[in-house]
Amino acid sequence: MSEKQPKNVITHFFENQRGIFQNLQDLDLERNEKRLRKVLEDENVSLKYPVPPFVANFLLWAFFLLFPIVLLLDPNYYTQSSINPRNFVAYYTPLIMTVVIFSANQKFLVPRCIFKKHYLSYFVYNSLLIFLALFLREIVFFLLDRTPGEGVGYFFSTYCFSFVKGHLSVWTIISFILLVVLVCVISVFYNLIVRQVVQLFFAREQKRSELQYELDFLKNQLSPHFLFNTLNNISALIQIDPKRAENSMAKLSKLLRVMLYQTSDKTIALKDDVDILEKYAELEKLRLDESFDFKFETKLEDPNIQVAPLVAMPLMENAMKHSSSTEGNNFAHISIVQSGNTLQFTAENSNRPRKSNSKSSGLGLTTFKKRLELLYPDKYEYKAEVVGDTYCTYLKLLLDSSSN
Repeated sequence: MSEKQPKNVITHFFENQRGIFQNLQDLDLERNEKRLRKVLEDENVSLKYPVPPFVANFLLWAFFLLFPIVLLLDPNYYTQSSINPRNFVAYYTPLIMTVVIFSANQKFLVPRCIFKKHYLSYFVYNSLLIFLALFLREIVFFLLDRTPGEGVGYFFSTYCFSFVKGHLSVWTIISFILLVVLVCVISVFYNLIVRQVVQLFFAREQKRSELQYELDFLKNQLSPHFLFNTLNNISALIQIDPKRAENSMAKLSKLLRVMLYQTSDKTIALKDDVDILEKYAELEKLRLDESFDFKFETKLEDPNIQVAPLVAMPLMENAMKHSSSTEGNNFAHISIVQSGNTLQFTAENSNRPRKSNSKSSGLGLTTFKKRLELLYPDKYEYKAEVVGDTYCTYLKLLLDSSSN
């Protein structure tokens, strides 16, 4: 990813895409597809590195290089030799520990404590880190100052955290605590910014996914194979039953008009969606003989409740497509029941799979399931099974009753 990409993320997202998202629903099928492709082909933003990895490194190195400024705040700095090993240890041991504390906050403490509102745990862990840092400093100083007769017992009884020896002062403790507090504040703000940017990227990536499936959905709303077969069937009916052919052409015209324009909305009334499914089934029946057993039953408590357009169409298509055969009894029984905010779609059909179309059918069901994940996350139940010679599919949706 180029260095310019992180700088363009926010600007590109708000300036270039806002108009596209607002106008998508006002476009017809052809323009809709062009707009969708324009968004999908935009590769200026990558989710692989939503926050440049050099940002944290830059902060650490800037802090490391600017740390000597802190030395100017210590009045003892001007009276001590700058090349004294004790001075090096005195100032750079806390620096190293501060970097460690910053890393611990950035990677673990802030995400697991602050973001989860475990503030007391955050305070306790950082207090423990401060104590460990000062304790390590005491050990290092003791190793530099100790005489042959001073051992571990002397360290704990007399030397450790003692102001008598002159290696530790109240200023040292206070300055280090203030430094850690500053580091914690920087770490919290850094993680908040990172979190916001990552959420922005995930939201945009989800939008890209939604647009991709919307594009696939637009392209596959109406199978050309179904359209050509229906036109051929209507053409054949003209000589045999002109009235039925006229009615079928009217149904096809209405179906095409509704599917191309009305389904561009995010939701439609359930009664309209059911009407589309029923007209589709009636047109499919033109290619079937009179012995085909077809049932379409509906029980809608609130016909105007909103539902995603054609969400059950793939199941309807499969039921009609795979139920016809020259052998055995062919049937397709469809049931749509809506009660409250629950919608249940059940399809039972004679199991006559067509091997030549298994790949396209599998792709259609895959797109269908992914669309369910986008439209009704954690609000749907879908299962399919074969019981004897019957293929059964069941779809249950929890609708948003507030969208009436």
